This record gives sequence, C-alpha cells and structure tokens, in this order.
Amino acid sequence: MPLPRAPMTLRLPALGLTLRSALGGPAMLALAGLTACSTIWVHQADQQPDRFATWVNAPTSAYRIQPGDDISVTLPFNGELNQHAQVAPDGTFTMPLAGVLAAAGHTTTQLADSIDKALAAQRVVADAHATVTVAAYSGRVYVGGQVRQPGEIPLRTDMTVIQAIAAARGMLDTARTNEVVLIRRSPTDGRPMLRTIDIDALTHTGDPDQAVVLQAADTIFVPKSSIAEVDQWVDQHINQALPFSKGLNYTYTNSTSTVP
Repeated sequence: MPLPRAPMTLRLPALGLTLRSALGGPAMLALAGLTACSTIWVHQADQQPDRFATWVNAPTSAYRIQPGDDISVTLPFNGELNQHAQVAPDGTFTMPLAGVLAAAGHTTTQLADSIDKALAAQRVVADAHATVTVAAYSGRVYVGGQVRQPGEIPLRTDMTVIQAIAAARGMLDTARTNEVVLIRRSPTDGRPMLRTIDIDALTHTGDPDQAVVLQAADTIFVPKSSIAEVDQWVDQHINQALPFSKGLNYTYTNSTSTVP
C-alpha cells in the first residue's frame, strides 16, 4: 500500500499567497510555472502611465447651470409668472415676458438677477425677487466595477463619490473599499486624471480628503478586493488550468499588506 503523500507548501511572495496542498511535486511545479507569468494586482505607484495628467482638485464653488438642466423660477409675489423649463442646447433659458436669457455658465443667483432685470426692463414687475433652482441636472457620472447597479448616475449638487456609489445601490462584498478609482478630465489639457478614494478612511475616521465632490462626466471604478482576485486566480489557474481533479483540497493565506 503506498504511503500517504505529505502535504506540500508553495509560497508565492509576488502574489502574497501561500498554497498548501496534497499535490505531488510535478503538479505543484506546474502551478509555480503558471504563477510566473500571472499577475493579480499592481500597486497604485505602478499604475500611473504618462497619459494620466497630475490630479488637480477642483475649487469649491457655486454650481454653474448647464444646457439640459431643468430650471424652476419662482416669483413670490407674482405666482402667475412662475416658470419651469429646460435650458436649451445653446445655453439659453426662455421665460415668458422676460424673453431669452443667457443661462449656461451662470449660477442660479446670477440667472435670478437677470430675470429681475428683464422683467423690470419690460415693465412687467418692478422688483420680482425671482428665485431660481435647478430641479434636475443634465450632468451624469458613471459608476462601474464592484457595485450592484453599474451605469449612469444623475449628478446632484455637491455629490461625493460615496453618494454616487450609494446611488448605484452600494458595493458588492468583493469590492476593494480602500482603493476606489476616480477618473476626471484635466481642466488644463483634457487628459484623464486619476486618483484613489479610501472609502474605509472616510466612513471609519471621517477623512475629509476622501470626500471628493464630483463633476459632470466623472468616472468611478470600484475594483475587486485582493481576496476576490485570489479567488478568481485560484479558479482560473488551479481549477481550470491544471490537469487534475477539481476536487482538490487546498488552503491559501493572503499575506498582502495594504500600502497606504
């Protein structure tokens, strides 16, 4: 009767992984050969090619109206003149008795002032005290990766990354919560800028640097956690690639530490 084979240990420091199995030497050597050309993750410092511009934080400022925004105008003393309409593609807003007004690129306060002046010039209302609000924003942000409902999210005033993820119905259990990727166009040359958001630091310690306010067309990508990538790697390179039974019993230990 053949003696039981002693468990064999294979350490993969490049992957932060230790595998222990009852496999024989040839199979474990085959596994080692596969890992030599396999990569699970790359640290952030190695993911900054020249095509990415240096990240520049956007200054905090009042929202600027955009084409496609739905605008509500309220006149407290002349309710019959209230107006709800969409900003035209050319950036103008049309209001009866006030005429066609420039809206895109203006704040709501600036547009309200323009309405007051236009109504006064037309001798409709001397002092209208108009109030302008954005009922619906035309801007969108895009959320993908390990979220429950990836896709477009309507942009709201002062919306942050964590709020956009919540609008995408939250992160999956396989999400890497400490390295959520945010991509934005550079305001200087239009090249993409990239930074990571540590959701853990935001929710656990209230780190204000992680509460980034989004801009229209921002893209959020939630990558897989290290453990989820290990599980995928095991399935691809052990269960599918090696010529032995998938009933193999194995354990692994993830020893990768998070790089701040």
